[in-house]
Amino acid sequence: MQALGISFLDNNGQEISGCGQNLALVSRVDISKLHPAAAQARFTVMCDVTNPLLGANGATYTFGRQKGADDTMLAQLEQGMTQYAHAVQTSLGCDNSAIPGAGAAGGLGFALMTFLHAHPQPGIEAVLDLLNFDRALDGVDLVITGEGRMDWQSALGKVPSGVAKRCKKAGIPVVAIVGGLLDGYEAIYDCGIDSVITTINGAMSIQDAIANSQSLYLDAARRLMRMIRCGMSIHASST
Repeated sequence: MQALGISFLDNNGQEISGCGQNLALVSRVDISKLHPAAAQARFTVMCDVTNPLLGANGATYTFGRQKGADDTMLAQLEQGMTQYAHAVQTSLGCDNSAIPGAGAAGGLGFALMTFLHAHPQPGIEAVLDLLNFDRALDGVDLVITGEGRMDWQSALGKVPSGVAKRCKKAGIPVVAIVGGLLDGYEAIYDCGIDSVITTINGAMSIQDAIANSQSLYLDAARRLMRMIRCGMSIHASST
């Protein structure tokens, strides 16, 4: 935003540099010098997550630890993000911090919606529409999707959840092949995914998993297909 002409000022009216540590120093925001081209353009933000800017599901606590922040850093970043959002509300009279997608990309969604009046749109929904995904489901019996690592975030607008919701609406079962599972991955079941198969088939380091990814993926696909064949056999015997 600074590159587009927006100024972020401290209590003394001095412009501060853009980094996470300085969020807590933002006292006022000046958009009077926003680049004319940016002011006249129309922006659409495609987000693959629905996180707000602040709180337990916000940018800091969702993405901060992934980027290396410890508990102390997370607390400082959240305090700074809260001050930053307050300064924006005081200066501009608007508050987009609770809008789904505001926390995307560490808060970039919030900045784009606030300063450029960007229209948020679920990224996976836009991509599926461009691919005519619903039409492609005609005559389909099963959909297989996947993700590198599935956790509680996977149900918050990411690819597996978007695919599963479309399939659930069409009455088509969905399964996923993923690299690994973390806490809260079960939330994906509510989106419409019926089962999740991991490529990891034993205790191994991440280095081994990456080095043997092709054979592990093939093994996971075989296990998945055998499970499906088992289900088909059960169905055939019951009818």
